[in-house]
Amino acid sequence: MAALLLALTTFSACDKGEDTAEENITTIEVHLTGTNFDKKFYWDDTDGDGVANTIDEIQIPANTGNIQAHLHVYDRSVTPEIDITEEIEEESAEHLFTYAVTGANLTIGSLNTDSANNPFGITSVWTTAAAGSGSVNIKLYHEPTNKTNATNPGGEVDFDVVFPVKIQ
Repeated sequence: MAALLLALTTFSACDKGEDTAEENITTIEVHLTGTNFDKKFYWDDTDGDGVANTIDEIQIPANTGNIQAHLHVYDRSVTPEIDITEEIEEESAEHLFTYAVTGANLTIGSLNTDSANNPFGITSVWTTAAAGSGSVNIKLYHEPTNKTNATNPGGEVDFDVVFPVKIQ
């Protein structure tokens, strides 16, 4: 299953404009916090070929609400590494994070918004139900044409990653 998840993952760099070089997105961090819970999960493409060299299984307690999620995006192909997160946050009107859960008893909602009060989604709230497993597909869209349509917002996909999820 891990090989299938790796095969489903694609990346492209985000060109932020003429004055900014394209970033090479090599690491996605999902930071989850809640009552007695503070964990980070990573998708890493250490050689920059678009295929994960390591991918963490997101393990979350069952029947738990109000798990705060914050995504972080890095280029670790250079030294020192580049934290792209702040730039994405500054350009929130030009970006959209989407989430699609398959199989797991997990609900993701309460996406934060941009300056125009449209969905942005770098932060969200996760709620689990009964134990089980599945996956969560996280995408970052650049210049979406319809930020209220999470299944087809248009624009370019900057990254498309699938994390295995275990609710326990």
